Amino acid sequence: MVEQPITIDDCWNRIGVWSVNKERCPELGRVMHCRNCSVYAAAGRYLLDRQVPENYVKEWTSVFARVKVEKQENINSAFVFRAGGEWLALPAKLIQEVVDMGVIHSLPHRNSTILRGVVNIRGKLELCFSIGAILGIERLEKMGKEDEKYISPPRLVVAERDGERVVFPVSEIYGSFRYAEGMLQPLPVTVSGSRAAFTRGILCVENFDVGLLDDALLYEALKRNV
Repeated sequence: MVEQPITIDDCWNRIGVWSVNKERCPELGRVMHCRNCSVYAAAGRYLLDRQVPENYVKEWTSVFARVKVEKQENINSAFVFRAGGEWLALPAKLIQEVVDMGVIHSLPHRNSTILRGVVNIRGKLELCFSIGAILGIERLEKMGKEDEKYISPPRLVVAERDGERVVFPVSEIYGSFRYAEGMLQPLPVTVSGSRAAFTRGILCVENFDVGLLDDALLYEALKRNV
């Protein structure tokens, strides 16, 4: 037996709170709002309890039966830090640990701004390099005491790529940042020289730009300075 449709009198749209007409339902003075009216509640119960049309069921059955096609988008993680006055990033998978700044011991008969020397990391001597020197980044001017509280203390970052470990000092650490490849913006035309050669693109992290470094080129440059 086919259920006969019932015509709903949507009085709430004609003379209720959602009406634009001057005429108003006399019950509004008592119930204050159509949501509190038994007529509105009864109409809602009918709409929820009514029999579902056959075509409606078939339509949504076919929708849910479709194979869901998901757009594959690679999500990457970058380790963001500051060297001098520049914010930079490396693939987070390269970062082994971050330790407090220690003494960097210079190597005898070596006068290089890139190879700073060696540092003691958990009892093992590791080569320490300056990424800022490779990129030609000038050192940030010493801040006054009133500004020091806003800058995290410098750290030593231990990174490893293809079994080769290096250590480099950083002025400040932001931490990890997840991004999709589509978020990587091209370098501005104002960026040139070493920074342009070693930078894959620009990431916008919060309200500042970060240069994502090409770790393969960076490691090649480090090895040339050993």
